[in-house]
Amino acid sequence: MVTQDSAVIFWRTEDLTNATVRYGLNESVMEIVTNSTLDKDHYVSLNELNMDEKYYYRVISNGTTSPLYHFLTAPADGDEFKMIIIGDNRPSTTDPVQPAEFAQMAQMIVAEQPHIVIMSGDFVLDVSENHADNLLRWEHFTNISDSIGHYAPIYAVLGNHDTGAKTGSLRLEYYFDSFVLYDEPSTYYSFDYAGVHFTMLDSEQLGFEARIIGDQFTWLENDLETTSSEMKFVVIHRPLYPVIHIQDAYNDVPAAEREAVQALYEEHNVSLLITGHDHCFNRLTVNGIVQIISGGGGAPLYNHPTWKGGYYHYVRTNVSASHVNITAIKLDDSVGYNYQLPYTGPIEIEHRIIPSGSTNPVGTLPVILFSEVPAEKYFSWDSDENQTELTGLPNSNGEHTLDVYACNSDSVWSHESFMFIATGGPTTPTTTTTPTTTTPTTTPTGDGAIDPLILFGSLSIAGVVIVVVAVIWFRRKS
Repeated sequence: MVTQDSAVIFWRTEDLTNATVRYGLNESVMEIVTNSTLDKDHYVSLNELNMDEKYYYRVISNGTTSPLYHFLTAPADGDEFKMIIIGDNRPSTTDPVQPAEFAQMAQMIVAEQPHIVIMSGDFVLDVSENHADNLLRWEHFTNISDSIGHYAPIYAVLGNHDTGAKTGSLRLEYYFDSFVLYDEPSTYYSFDYAGVHFTMLDSEQLGFEARIIGDQFTWLENDLETTSSEMKFVVIHRPLYPVIHIQDAYNDVPAAEREAVQALYEEHNVSLLITGHDHCFNRLTVNGIVQIISGGGGAPLYNHPTWKGGYYHYVRTNVSASHVNITAIKLDDSVGYNYQLPYTGPIEIEHRIIPSGSTNPVGTLPVILFSEVPAEKYFSWDSDENQTELTGLPNSNGEHTLDVYACNSDSVWSHESFMFIATGGPTTPTTTTTPTTTTPTTTPTGDGAIDPLILFGSLSIAGVVIVVVAVIWFRRKS
């Protein structure tokens, strides 16, 4: 656990050993803490640390010394910290070897020297009934993720590839072991860091995939209600508004459930919704809730013709009480996208949930989303008279243009156009859109080596502390 003035170093050894941590503000690591109790799982507390400082450390067990690593203590509440987001690094075949892009980005992330790292799920291709295969897959993952975890605590959520659901039951022990969770780990939990409240959700509950309902929804309500933090981040694998995975992430979720989650986020002023699942980068704001999709960690890319974003990346996020600066970083270290909160421009108008294909039946109602609740809004099909309510595609086959106008509280108008192809056949609705750029207008116009890492562990379902995990000598092999 890393706080503003303390840290807990954890490591695991194959045999019963004692435990020593050498640490300090420089590479000489002159401070020493020793636990003489013989154990395999070692927890050593470092106290009276300085706020927002880099500490170097080594661990020693049974005469074996780890390499030198370092971590950052938390800054004061509201002060800036660096958070890295990465997701969907899984392989694309049954070969357990992780993508080279993930290994490269792991090195780039270490060089960033972040305070914390968020991983949004899908770490392996699959979890099967074969224990040996599962161990090998997760070992290939942790060989890379641990190289990040030596330096920064990793907070993770489950992805659909990580659960073993295809076997008919959840096999979560590999996920929990890979992030060295402890003390009754949960698939959903929350924690506070530097004045920000993080809520980590589970979109993979068996039989209720992509849905936040029942006990988890009740827990979420209470979690957001009881935090005193002004800034709140929610992390979950599946997006609330996907660009690619329509069937499993949107159509399979009843509209009332999705609206209830959106309303809950709005009620409690959630600042940022962090997701993965779609193998691309995308940013969307709905009624003030900023959703980012970061699924470019190494899995096969999706490059939607409308929303693009199909590039390998991680997200550098600089967070303070006054701003959140979101930057997608590509493999060549160039910037793929940048966005900053608070946003003060005109209303953004977007369309989402585009099924495969290019046509849809007449009468199909498009899904139009606004970055904030408009003071006024109008819709116009094919340059007809403006309407205050959106109607479905006109009752004639062929191309139809939908113009959408929205006015914000400063009386600045935005305009967006979409093109749909209508058909009269009784087919499954599909849609194609060609959006223009949102522009403001004034009025509507129509092996035995020591391997350190940093991790987190859950103290209870409602609270998580970060643990600086110093050493993993080995991962479980049986």
